[in-house]
Amino acid sequence: MKKLLLSILCLVITMAAFGQATANQPSDLILCDQAPFDGTETFDLTVTIPEIIGSQNPANYTVTYFETLSDAQNNTNPLVSPTSYTNIVNPQSIYARITNVNNNDFDTTSFTISVLETPNVFAPSPLVVCDDNDDGFADFDLTSKDPEITNGDPNLSVTYHESLGDAINGINQLASPYTNITPFLQIVYIRVQDMSTACVTLIDMDIIVNEKPTSNQPYNLFVNEGDGDGFATFNLTVNEEVIQGDLLEGVVQYFETQQDAAQLFNPIAAPTSYVNSTNPQTIYVSLQNIETGCYDASKAFKIATDGPVPLTDGDNDGVPDTIEDVNSNGDLTDDDTDDDGTPNFQDNDDDGDDTLTIDEDYNNNGSPTDDDRNENRIPDYLDENVTLGVDSFLESAITLYPNPIQNNVYLQWNADITVTGISVYGMDGKIILSNSISNGSHRTVVNLSAAANGIYFIKISTQKGDATKKIIKK
Repeated sequence: MKKLLLSILCLVITMAAFGQATANQPSDLILCDQAPFDGTETFDLTVTIPEIIGSQNPANYTVTYFETLSDAQNNTNPLVSPTSYTNIVNPQSIYARITNVNNNDFDTTSFTISVLETPNVFAPSPLVVCDDNDDGFADFDLTSKDPEITNGDPNLSVTYHESLGDAINGINQLASPYTNITPFLQIVYIRVQDMSTACVTLIDMDIIVNEKPTSNQPYNLFVNEGDGDGFATFNLTVNEEVIQGDLLEGVVQYFETQQDAAQLFNPIAAPTSYVNSTNPQTIYVSLQNIETGCYDASKAFKIATDGPVPLTDGDNDGVPDTIEDVNSNGDLTDDDTDDDGTPNFQDNDDDGDDTLTIDEDYNNNGSPTDDDRNENRIPDYLDENVTLGVDSFLESAITLYPNPIQNNVYLQWNADITVTGISVYGMDGKIILSNSISNGSHRTVVNLSAAANGIYFIKISTQKGDATKKIIKK
């Protein structure tokens, strides 16, 4: 009896080992197209083996792959490298043959390999913003580039990342607005995913923080037409070079309101022949860098003329008090061009050159504000370098170099000149620094490393009078 049971058990095992092979239907294989985006990719066909064998004993079966059903049935031309097979058409059918290694019984099945298109995206132009505090950092609206990248395709999802690895893995998505972590120039990595296929395209984009130009304080203008109607024609552009400073290619525009200037909206169409609407009137200006598009709209100046209601001229120097607010901040008490302790609106010699302000109207038009005999962009009544003769002597006796400067400016003077002190002023008339000079010295150096870039005036005090020289710091 025991021998009979053993014989039956052996027969069952033998039948299982030498039974019929069954090829189960595997899942199709899908890959996303990668560069060079030609519709071909390399597949590992062997990942289908567990599905094809199913519940059968893997030790008793082999699986081979073929490009045609005929080859699979005849066991001819099996694929040599099924772990790295590149499709020849898209989509393509692959035929699998499962064979029982004990009795060579076989069965066949098939599945499809397909290469899906990756998202069709467009490389975005750099995202550029203007710096508001000269530190190289700013807020970027990254999502504003979505339409440019996707061309409006609603099936595409766009995310932004600080590293390529994060973009590949789809992690650490950046919120918008985003503040750059590398000053001035940074690369942001972009992941674009097709929501219907899950295929992904990776691109990058530069985000750039451009420096905002700094405009210089323009001068106030006064025109004395003498007709008393309160209106006059002004050439606002006489301030243009002053506003530009060393940004000679900068575009200057003039506006009637601060809001218009801040938005570069509705500039004055004819600034060379502008008729005031009120008396006095504030004119707002913008300075724009045409290369970057960034602009500064922080400066303003006043224009005034004679009128039925006389403008106050407390010091009778021919310049109304409202015009003597040189820095246009609304405070007359902090404007003291010659630093003599008397504000300009109370000083009838504003530049301290011993020539009365009212006498520095060299074109005799009733207004000292538009006279600039030495064409240095400083009105003569604010320029102590324009006097009744002392200026020309000191101009030749004192040398200043280099100009423009980066940090230090060097001065030297003739032996017959005694320099007692040197002071540096900003465009608004405020003193930046003051140095005393040792008796008998004929040279000195002024360190302006702590000063911001812009235009400054150096006042050289001598026993023969004072000279003022303009310097530009870049």
